[in-house]
Amino acid sequence: MVKVPSWTPRKSDMPAVSKAQQRFFGMVRAAQKGEMENPSPEVAKVAATAKRSDVKKFASTKHDKLPEKKRMEEENRYDRYDKEKKQFAKADQKMKFGKFYGKAKETRDRLRPGEVKRYDKKLGRYVSNKD
Repeated sequence: MVKVPSWTPRKSDMPAVSKAQQRFFGMVRAAQKGEMENPSPEVAKVAATAKRSDVKKFASTKHDKLPEKKRMEEENRYDRYDKEKKQFAKADQKMKFGKFYGKAKETRDRLRPGEVKRYDKKLGRYVSNKD
């Protein structure tokens, strides 16, 4: 069974990316021209919705160097979850700190007038004379 694209072809999608796709659009073209008797439901559906010029471009693709079938990477639900988690984490960081986070951090670390910081060995950090 041939998988029917749920989209109509656009100019950016031309030409066909696999031999199977080229053959499929060859059948669609034949159905549009009326040369094919009893086309399958998938072919008939695409033949009714796709533009003739787009179908012709797909069908006329030279398939010498094309793969037999274009393999799409299967994305399981865990991969999708990880991708969404990264996306939302990035958005949370933006919301949490905003675009002025760097400037706020810089002003926090800047010395105030009359302030001197010295290293305290007991505490293991720099201590301000203003604190």
